[in-house]
Amino acid sequence: MKKANIYRTMLVAGLAIAPVAATTSASALSFVATQGGGEQSTASVIGLPVENNAGDKLGDINYLVLDNTGMISTAVIGVGGFLGVGEKNVGIPYNELSFTEKNGRRIATVDATKETLTNAPSYTWTEKSAMEKMGDHAKNSVSGSETNNSSK
Repeated sequence: MKKANIYRTMLVAGLAIAPVAATTSASALSFVATQGGGEQSTASVIGLPVENNAGDKLGDINYLVLDNTGMISTAVIGVGGFLGVGEKNVGIPYNELSFTEKNGRRIATVDATKETLTNAPSYTWTEKSAMEKMGDHAKNSVSGSETNNSSK
């Protein structure tokens, strides 16, 4: 049997199976229609001001970091600087934050001083962002095509 015929047979078999697989996996999916009590969206937390128990503004929540189970493990707080200039990111365990209302606004509080957060180490990201990954892919594609063209 020719390779082309084998590939056609594999393609037809794959197409015949694909709808069954899609139907089977879709039926196992469950949906959540309403936010549960006590749940909050990450969008409602990112950007919240962070204060200490004395009422001093310490910074704002810039990012939430998920662990490998999908639970929030770290809150990255932007401290210092003015209007984002000169600001540094400091990571604290998410469970050390409390949430409360102040003057009709929701805020996060943490048991720390400005000095403690200012002197804390900057949070270091170890994963690449989606934009960095796209840039790497583009560089690899360009360098790969240049390599292929130069060998012709």
